[in-house]
Amino acid sequence: MKTTIRRLLLTTAACLLFGHVSAFAEGPITEVSQLNDPKMTIGVDQGSVVEIIVKNELPEAKKAYYTDKYTGYEAVRQGKIDAFAFERLQMELTIEGGLKGVHLLDECLQEKMQFAVGISPVTKIPDFEKKLNSFLAELRENGTLDEMKERWRTDIGVVMPDIAVPENSDLVLKVATSGIVPPYSYFIGDELTGYDIELARRFAAWLGAELHLAVYDYGAIISACAAGDVDCVMANLQITPERAEAIPFSDVLYESEVGIMVRGEEGNASSRGVYDSLQELDGKRIGVQTGTTAAAITLENLPNAQISYFTTFPDMAAALKANKIDGFPGDGLVLRMMATEDPSLFVLDEKMNSYDCGVVLPKTEKGEKLRKELNEWIAGMKKRGELESILDKWIEAPEEERTVPDYRSLPAPNGILNVTTEGTFPPMNYYRGDELVGMEVELCALFCEAYGYGLNISSMSFDGMLAAVQSGKFDFALSGIAITEERAQSVNFSDPYYTGGYRMAVLKAEDGAENSGVVSRFFNGVADSFEKTFLRENRWRLFVKGVGNTLLITVLSIIFGTLVGFLLYMLCRGGNRAANRITGVCLWLVQGMPGVVLLMVLYYIIFGKISISGIAVSVFGFTLTFGAAVFGLLKTAVAAIDRGQYEAAYALGYSDRRTFFRIILPQALPLVTGAYRSELISLLKATAIVGYIAVQDLTKMGDIVRSRTYEAFFPLIAITVIYFCLEGLLSLLTGRLEVLLNPRHRSKEQIRKGVTVDD
Repeated sequence: MKTTIRRLLLTTAACLLFGHVSAFAEGPITEVSQLNDPKMTIGVDQGSVVEIIVKNELPEAKKAYYTDKYTGYEAVRQGKIDAFAFERLQMELTIEGGLKGVHLLDECLQEKMQFAVGISPVTKIPDFEKKLNSFLAELRENGTLDEMKERWRTDIGVVMPDIAVPENSDLVLKVATSGIVPPYSYFIGDELTGYDIELARRFAAWLGAELHLAVYDYGAIISACAAGDVDCVMANLQITPERAEAIPFSDVLYESEVGIMVRGEEGNASSRGVYDSLQELDGKRIGVQTGTTAAAITLENLPNAQISYFTTFPDMAAALKANKIDGFPGDGLVLRMMATEDPSLFVLDEKMNSYDCGVVLPKTEKGEKLRKELNEWIAGMKKRGELESILDKWIEAPEEERTVPDYRSLPAPNGILNVTTEGTFPPMNYYRGDELVGMEVELCALFCEAYGYGLNISSMSFDGMLAAVQSGKFDFALSGIAITEERAQSVNFSDPYYTGGYRMAVLKAEDGAENSGVVSRFFNGVADSFEKTFLRENRWRLFVKGVGNTLLITVLSIIFGTLVGFLLYMLCRGGNRAANRITGVCLWLVQGMPGVVLLMVLYYIIFGKISISGIAVSVFGFTLTFGAAVFGLLKTAVAAIDRGQYEAAYALGYSDRRTFFRIILPQALPLVTGAYRSELISLLKATAIVGYIAVQDLTKMGDIVRSRTYEAFFPLIAITVIYFCLEGLLSLLTGRLEVLLNPRHRSKEQIRKGVTVDD
């Protein structure tokens, strides 16, 4: 089930949101030395010592940076990068736990990783570093450290030894850990266990201290230690120069090898399609893109093929996976990129043809002028080798290096060019979010910059491009458009900027050879994922705890935020200048700051020296943001009430205060109940960031479960479903509130309640 879902999602994403693509290595990677090549991309854990080791030992390779090792694993499996470097033991356990489609090279990197305990420079425990190193020296001398290392690193199912830790001691040891790194720190059910947890318990017993464990994201764990929120960090913590500048470390606990993960099952790195050669597809159902030369080229190579027409490559990929067609042709580069993103696709080696791509221009005076300028510019780019460099960048470089000039702000002394492209043809042109990017988009921007043109570029269906250029709607078009004699009769072409060739995409044998039992496999996969995510080790308790924390933060923030917003409005309602100015500045700060930044500032700066829980800080932060929203809603609603209401009330002898609460506010509240409901839902979803300050909310619990199940999607789907249920509950409650506040939603009996008919 999870494999099917992944592949369906990745097939569409391959063309619409082209991501990081690895080099297309010739044959499988079997040795570390193969990776020391500019065409290779190696993923590393950002900020870790692995990053330094990889740079030292494989300096020629490109580096891709990840903040989550599981994302790095998935990037290797999908072929987005060539390899991922990390602690070998953790990768071995992940593969043993069920990660498919990858394996580890036998060879490791030469330099090893060093791990130690991070120490708070402002801990309140006297001589903490000296005591910790003395404790570690004792464990090392009596063999306990070696025993712990052997036990936890060879059997993840080991039971925590019975270590008596004081429960009511005057001395408290606060230890930060991660909770998501087996076998060092992880959850079994809702209990923390692992090597680091045993070490923490032993140290607390040695000190005679009560032990408090706190779970942090790695992005926040060093900051928490440096700020003194904890006394130390025991979380499989690597010693790096940057970390050593922030906090001191204990003596080295242990060293570990850096392994290399590559794509493909061990011993079976190569793959094959359901068809071994192009000729096997003669007479089969072939999908082609409307408006391209694919149909003619297919019939030249496969005269008996049954042609079906599609609008985009994602459409053809989906049809192939749904068994509607047997294959589809496309530019070899584009198809290889699709296969990298979607492992269910296989590209045949045989080349169907070769063609040149050029820019399409109208047969007008302006079109001829542009064609001459384009030809001059393309010739210069080829001569300088810049054209090839740009193509290499969009094929092999990390995603963060695939950038285009800011074409929206180009100076336009010679006018603005209107250009069209397809937008679904990576790496030539595609959307990254709502921005058009790609090799051809960069070429357009560079040409316009060189010749003093502004650029307005948009996307459209491929089959309408030539007609749009002919009619003068666009100055030129480019989207891997092959230069043909037939097309040249109606439009002009620039000199070629890219030479490509058609190949054929089919399903991999493992995906297309057997279609029986699909329904059975679907439900078996769902059942297996459900069991691992919820039932195994009673992991449902983690979700319950996460939901509890999420609801606690949300409900308290709603209550306090509503009160704060109302009180602020009452202070400012009378027109007090000081109150309005102070409130305006505070609202500007709160509303202008991203939620995660606000929480980090509160937790590590404002309350940095105060012992306060992450939940309390979260409630405080979201109270501020929700209070600002309530203030705005009240201000808008009250302003919508006609001034005549005030005048009528004053004429009847009502005071200002009584007028507001008895006449104005009851009319204003029904106007904003819908917006208030939307703010509640937004607040609920916004709480997903509280994991940054050591709060185990629903989203954080999903990460914890994912670290154990090695499932990329099912825990996330479970979280999504739970959030939908919580949103439904909030909507139900606010809907009831809306009925109570709005007379139009009440029944006649409710309106007449308390009124005597005979009066």
